[in-house]
Amino acid sequence: MLILISCDSRKEDNASTEENSSYISLDNSLIIVFNAQYAETEFIDRSTSEKQSFQYWREGFYDPNLHINVFHGLGQARNKISRRNLDKTTVWFDSEMEYTDWFNLNFDKYYIILQDEYLVKGSLDPDHEFDVYEVGISTGGIE
Repeated sequence: MLILISCDSRKEDNASTEENSSYISLDNSLIIVFNAQYAETEFIDRSTSEKQSFQYWREGFYDPNLHINVFHGLGQARNKISRRNLDKTTVWFDSEMEYTDWFNLNFDKYYIILQDEYLVKGSLDPDHEFDVYEVGISTGGIE
């Protein structure tokens, strides 16, 4: 499956979006609706004046020594996806994921849509567009 995700060319506070007019293949990719407001989640802004970069560090799993790290780096894409195309892809919700789900992820690429944006009025309209961030995901813990 190949889905067109349009480029977001708007400027934001001190951070522009990456220009990317190519097609992004969502084959063997996972989109996660991510709750950045979860109580045990720390946001770390790593943006430059030209590009957006961030990291979410989450703890609070069944073992307090476990954590996940979801990060959008300077070289990773930020694009748009319509509700119509989102409905054709694999979407998980982090609120339904335990640590072992994060640990066992086995997709080629990962993207997040922030839950606050996903739950806005009008988001069920097939033409509604969401910001989608390409991310890396790592898991870890202390022995």
